[in-house]
Amino acid sequence: MTARQIVANLYEVLSLLWHAAPRAMCLALASNLVVGAIPALLLYINAQLIGRLSSNAGVAAVMALVFSYFLLGGCHDGLNAISSFVVDTLEDAAKVRLKGQVNAIVSTYPDLSIHEDAQLRETALLAAAASDEIGDLVQHLYAVCLGTVMMTPILVITAHTAWWIPLLMLAGMTPAVYCRARAERESWDVRERHAGTFNALRIVERVLTQPEYAKDLRVYRMQQDLLAGWRHRYKTYLDSMRRVRTRNALKLAGTSIAASGCLAIPLYVVVAGCAAGRFTIAELAFLLGALVQLKDGLAAIIYNVGDVLRVSYAARPLRALTAAHLAARQRDRASQPTPDGGGIDGVAAPAASSVSLRGVSLHYRDAARPALVDVDLEIAPRESIAVVGENGAGKTSLLKLLSGLYQPTAGTLRWATEPAPPRVVGLFQDFARFPFDVIANLGMPDERDGSRARAHLRAVGLDSLSTRLTQPLTSEMADGVDLSGGQWQRLAIARVLAHADEADLLFFDEPTSALDPEFEAEIMRLILRIARRRSTVIVSHRLALTRFVDRIVVLEQGRIVETGSHDALLARDGKYARMFRSQAQFYQAQPDTPM
Repeated sequence: MTARQIVANLYEVLSLLWHAAPRAMCLALASNLVVGAIPALLLYINAQLIGRLSSNAGVAAVMALVFSYFLLGGCHDGLNAISSFVVDTLEDAAKVRLKGQVNAIVSTYPDLSIHEDAQLRETALLAAAASDEIGDLVQHLYAVCLGTVMMTPILVITAHTAWWIPLLMLAGMTPAVYCRARAERESWDVRERHAGTFNALRIVERVLTQPEYAKDLRVYRMQQDLLAGWRHRYKTYLDSMRRVRTRNALKLAGTSIAASGCLAIPLYVVVAGCAAGRFTIAELAFLLGALVQLKDGLAAIIYNVGDVLRVSYAARPLRALTAAHLAARQRDRASQPTPDGGGIDGVAAPAASSVSLRGVSLHYRDAARPALVDVDLEIAPRESIAVVGENGAGKTSLLKLLSGLYQPTAGTLRWATEPAPPRVVGLFQDFARFPFDVIANLGMPDERDGSRARAHLRAVGLDSLSTRLTQPLTSEMADGVDLSGGQWQRLAIARVLAHADEADLLFFDEPTSALDPEFEAEIMRLILRIARRRSTVIVSHRLALTRFVDRIVVLEQGRIVETGSHDALLARDGKYARMFRSQAQFYQAQPDTPM
């Protein structure tokens, strides 16, 4: 990293600190100047006190100096305490702002590549870790500024004794600062190389500690193997970091000793000058104290400059994540139709369709084959469509495209709402089980009296939750409760109901997979009633539902191979007919079939 990049990163971080807490930053700078200047004044008063005592000055003059010394020392201690509170406040504000920035980028990323692209996911993890690093920058910058303020008057004063003393001290400090900078850069390089290790550790830690994995973890006795893998990965990272730190610690120790050795020459000059009568006892005390203070100031600068530089390296993944987010948003906007054209490539979307897919293909990153191939599909307003096919046929991929979670890798997808973005609401097969209360799980933060929420819960047979709208739905919180798989699925369907009226398209991906037959029939009737009001796409392996939709689409290896009504597809005796007969045989009497 060049000096220009370091300065740019530090400027970016300082700008963020300023926007996080401008008042605290001003107070920190002001207190830094005062606290840093007081030691030089104390040193001067101490020298004057020694001079007065050695010259038999009056008691009043001596006591005035003593009083001034203790008063100034008390002010120094008090300002130190105030500065500590101010700096802590600034540090907390910076961490909150940075963590909020990373959370916002990850949660508002236009597509799912932030979770599926390994490199991008690792950058996000490093950026999240960097938020703590950058928060710690406040402490390190404060220490560097304090050391600089402490040294400045001392360097000026010692220059009057011998002009070369400040130059010698700065020359002695340069190798130590350089080594410290190199050490921090190499340490951060190790962290970046092990970004994949951190991601693997995070995943294993989640499996070891989160309740959704607890039952299988114990039943299949997987803990020891996972713990061994976790330890091995951590040891690999620590071994790499230990080698770098050991090598750099030896270099830094040598340069630090050399920097301290630069004090020997000025110290010899001062002692020799005192012996020759060029300095008084007071001047000797002052110069000796100044040299000690110079050493302390140099130590503060050397060790904290390295930490400041480390933060400049830590800013790299945050900057990369921000740039990736901006580029993704620009790509997303570029894929949207322009208001003048009314559709992609200037072609107006057909008024008769809610959504139109023409020649659409989708190829996931690093996948061996495309998930969807050359799909042509028109969905009319208020039309209900069932999408069926074997596992891996592309059913869920189609829903992800319609939901806007991915953009087609080929072809066009147009909405009747263009140029306004469509509102798509639905139920994924792997729907989210938020560890919050019922209101939050329904996505209804503005619900006040709970009447709408209770109506949606009753519609899906969750009357028991209608009186516990604010109870946490997780056993990890006090007074919280967990739900069964079927109850969670019905709650997820209620979430769809809560937002159905604002949707341009509804979708349901295996909406009854966790329900018993009685509730399955009720939920199917409910979904079909909703489908009469909105364009609806239903994915289901259970073909009993397909008899009641307007149209059936059959997918095979990412392609549409059949489309039509239930009766028409049975008459065609193709893929759908074979699937339907295969499933129907289990609901018919088969006396010759062994059980």
